[in-house]
Amino acid sequence: MELNSETFNEKLTSGEKMLVEFWAPWCGPCRILKPTFEKVAKILESEDYGVNLYTLNVEENKELSANLKIRSIPVIKSFSAGNEVNTEVGVIPESKIRDLAKNVLNG
Repeated sequence: MELNSETFNEKLTSGEKMLVEFWAPWCGPCRILKPTFEKVAKILESEDYGVNLYTLNVEENKELSANLKIRSIPVIKSFSAGNEVNTEVGVIPESKIRDLAKNVLNG
């Protein structure tokens, strides 16, 4: 699911456990990571895992991206109980995305 600034803030305020991939359409590494991230999102959603995975386009949400200090993309930020708990920059493998979800779930 693609978030915008408003939906991101709603989910953050609700305390939802989530991973958010920050990306842009012109970013080559983002185009490599996005399908893997979306694959893991579908798997975890089908398992009712307890952690939701979202994407957020930094070009369409510049103010939010600046507030979150997004300086490089792709980046995956983990959130739990309204707080940022982890940041991973660059293209990472499916297993690492799963590990991030597990850490948020258990954290």
